[in-house]
Amino acid sequence: MSEKGPWILVVDDSATSRMVIEKQLRKFGCSVAGAEDGRSALAAIQARRYDLVLLDCYMPDMNGYEVARRVRVEEESNPDAGYTPLIGISAEADAAHVQLCLESGMDGILGKPLPIEEFKKMLSLWCDYDVDEQAPGAPPVDAQSVDLEALFRTTSLQDLAAMRAAHAASDVEAVKRLAHRMKGAALTMNREGIVVTLERIEDATRNGAAGFAAIVALMAELDAPLGA
Repeated sequence: MSEKGPWILVVDDSATSRMVIEKQLRKFGCSVAGAEDGRSALAAIQARRYDLVLLDCYMPDMNGYEVARRVRVEEESNPDAGYTPLIGISAEADAAHVQLCLESGMDGILGKPLPIEEFKKMLSLWCDYDVDEQAPGAPPVDAQSVDLEALFRTTSLQDLAAMRAAHAASDVEAVKRLAHRMKGAALTMNREGIVVTLERIEDATRNGAAGFAAIVALMAELDAPLGA
């Protein structure tokens, strides 16, 4: 087993989800870097070798599937670069989605919120790192770390405002993308009521004009739990 914590890259466009995952990894004794979009992730992977990359599947500039494909193409063209394990992280974990992740070149997928024991197994499998052996001697998490509840509220309210603007502009894809990002953050923070409302918004985007009109009331349901 590795005696030194592995280097992990966390790629997620939700600041809340990214910070929660980074905090957990540091508790496990890992060294962590973050990227907020697909292009930043590719730049980070090209700049240094990571023992594992946790890759959000849905991002606005370049989704996780495309990032995985590009990483694998680069590895094929440059065998000396080595192999980087890529694990998808997503609010969706149905069989079709898992298959899509694997076909893109990912090595597995974890749902949000990340199940701790499965998380540990991934680190053991891909990084040869036993969390239960190593973490007790790891440095403590910085006491000045981000207030996750405040971060969740701030970023969620920003996304909700953007969703309202997208809805006013009849931009269905933007509404769907923002709802999914908000849902990922809410899952990470175990805010079940907010998750349910966001899932209803996602469903409404698939139900034509009537469904899109219903989103106005659903967005209003988010104001109180987010403290708007």
